[in-house]
Amino acid sequence: MEHYLVSSLENALRIIALLDRDYRVLRVGEVCRALELPKSSVSRLLRQLSEFEILEKAPDDVGYVAGARSLLLGELYLSQHTLLDLIEPALQRLTEQFGFTGYASTLQGSDVVIIRSFQGTYPVRHIVDVGVPVPAFDTSVGRAALARLTDWEALALVGSGGLSDDEIIETLVSVRATGVSVTSDTVVPGISAMAACIRDPRNDKLLAFSISYPTNAADHATCQQMLDALREEAFQIGSRMGDIFWSTRKTGTPWPNGLESA
Repeated sequence: MEHYLVSSLENALRIIALLDRDYRVLRVGEVCRALELPKSSVSRLLRQLSEFEILEKAPDDVGYVAGARSLLLGELYLSQHTLLDLIEPALQRLTEQFGFTGYASTLQGSDVVIIRSFQGTYPVRHIVDVGVPVPAFDTSVGRAALARLTDWEALALVGSGGLSDDEIIETLVSVRATGVSVTSDTVVPGISAMAACIRDPRNDKLLAFSISYPTNAADHATCQQMLDALREEAFQIGSRMGDIFWSTRKTGTPWPNGLESA
């Protein structure tokens, strides 16, 4: 009996784990094939999950979709995890993987302010102190955050800065298309950085995170690996937070490169 209960619980959890943004409806036949379970077991478990409102019948009655209690669980999860709570371990993973410096920053008016820094193992480091404001458009994190505003909001914050409005908007459009901002030599000669930004839908706050590295320390292949890893971290965090910029993007859909914007 105990083994039966454990097996049923495990299979129910395997069924729930099938749900994602690209697989929103659980149909009996598809679940049977995916998990190699008999139809009678799948039908019973789907029905039981719906009784507890983890799942509910799809509107066209062809399967099951996430139920009301799933929404409650999501809200409970988010209430216990701030956006920074999710970004910090992502930055730790990135700095450990590539050895360069990671930053988490927030947009404050026309500036960005670093609120967390994570040091990598690379011997040459350019350190920006926590709490020091830097003009937003001069930095990768600032451009990533500004790209999440409307063009007019961003232009109002950036001001002239020696660039035309069209040049500023062209940069922000590129960031929106690629999901990342890549800069070189904009603050300190010889230093490059790449960043992504997440919006917290609960308070509409923006938080960007970045990898900063000496330009000559990373070849094109390494830069591509960093960009892909950074963007994947942003996708996972943004999807979890319900940031529609990230959550509405389909898994596996190719992005434009993004390195060309540097």
